[in-house]
Amino acid sequence: MSESFSALTDWCKKNKALLLMTVIIYQAAILAIGIVNFPYMDDTVRQRVGNTDFASTYSRWGSELASWFVQGSRHLTDMGLFTHILTGFILTVASVIVVYILNNKKLSALSLIVSTLIGLNPWFLQSISFRFDSPYMALSILFSVLPFLWWENKDRTFFILSAFSIFMMCNTYQASSGIYIIMVLALSFKTLLAGGKMSLALKKSLLSAGAYIVAMIAYLIETKFNPDLANRGGNVAIAAFKDIPKTLVANTSMYLHSIIDQSTKVWMILFILLIVLFIIVSFTSAKNQLLSLVFIGLYLILGAILSYGVFLIFPEKLALAAPRYAYGFSVFTAITLILLLEYKLSPQWKNIAIKGTISLFCYYLLSFPFIYASALHYQKDAFERQSMMLATSLKNLVTADTKQVYATMLFKDSPVFNNTKQNYPILQEMVPPNSAIFFPNQVVFKTYTGMDIMIESFDFATFDKKNSELKSSDYYYDIYEKDNQLYVLVK
Repeated sequence: MSESFSALTDWCKKNKALLLMTVIIYQAAILAIGIVNFPYMDDTVRQRVGNTDFASTYSRWGSELASWFVQGSRHLTDMGLFTHILTGFILTVASVIVVYILNNKKLSALSLIVSTLIGLNPWFLQSISFRFDSPYMALSILFSVLPFLWWENKDRTFFILSAFSIFMMCNTYQASSGIYIIMVLALSFKTLLAGGKMSLALKKSLLSAGAYIVAMIAYLIETKFNPDLANRGGNVAIAAFKDIPKTLVANTSMYLHSIIDQSTKVWMILFILLIVLFIIVSFTSAKNQLLSLVFIGLYLILGAILSYGVFLIFPEKLALAAPRYAYGFSVFTAITLILLLEYKLSPQWKNIAIKGTISLFCYYLLSFPFIYASALHYQKDAFERQSMMLATSLKNLVTADTKQVYATMLFKDSPVFNNTKQNYPILQEMVPPNSAIFFPNQVVFKTYTGMDIMIESFDFATFDKKNSELKSSDYYYDIYEKDNQLYVLVK
């Protein structure tokens, strides 16, 4: 044990500059989001009440127990930037492992920069935004790649560690369920293109599939002891056996189309160019070029589709519900680019061209977390300012008898956010709208204003102004009263 620890220490010292670079990239991007202190979705209630409910609501016992350990209590409090810093370190370890495994146990600067797309891709940024959940969502990625440190060990060791890690992934965040599959495909692809025995690659793939199935069955059994999980409805339902083929086809189309629709043009252009380069370089470098096209096609098709993980057999179209259910494709992209960087081509200009294109792709993707953080900041600022304006208008109108408040909408989105989302369509799905009268916005309004009221929506078209009394009118709102109820018309 001491020898292993000493070897790890020596390896870290040898690669300290590269490791530090990876830490800095993750921390800079994640802290940019964390500093905004945006009350993101479930965070709103946890900040006020301190409940965990990872296990009861989502059947994520790994997150539940880990949150108790991190907090030192079963009652949670907002720990500020600490959870974001922890998330950054967990993702750093995951990225380093992926490069170490795929790059023949060596690290390189550009491969590590590419690997940060595993945690900083646009589709995972929602998960990072959760002040309470983010470390455990990051753990799901780490658990997905951890067993591959033992890929070359005895089959029994790899099988046991894989089954345990996949089970833990399910208990932290199930949206990572495609990452283990991508790693198996990537390592098998490397073996086959290098001229390795097909029987060896097939054996490892079947062993991995067995571990995956065992872990999923174990997790399914675990969920049967959680009766509250049924309240999640379609989010946790699996398609009936006879409907699985139809569900697979529908989800594949929906998943890939949603990623295309949410991407900017420059992301898509560079991605397509890099995939074309990957095909050409892999084909020309393969020992058996006749079979290489089959292997390349299988890797790209299966990797793209299976990166969605178990959600492929869910009737609920989760990728349309939120981008954070679809980050597997970005992990597939990062792994593919790491494989591309492994090729050493001649003449040298070819390597420079590939590295330059990958660097440009990383620049556009890794600048997005800062754009996203800016969008959150302006959206939060607009919400807070309008909350105080509305509270000022309501403070003398809300009484013990007049507590029910209706509104045509809540607040307007930030003009800066509206401008930014024109370039980045995915922002529309990532940043909660200020106008929505839904539970998280209600809680935030209560937190900012201290007013213990619930605002509910109503249809202005059916509102009877004639039989209502105008109580207040200003630049922003007209407020009417009728039958001891207040109606806010946002101008």
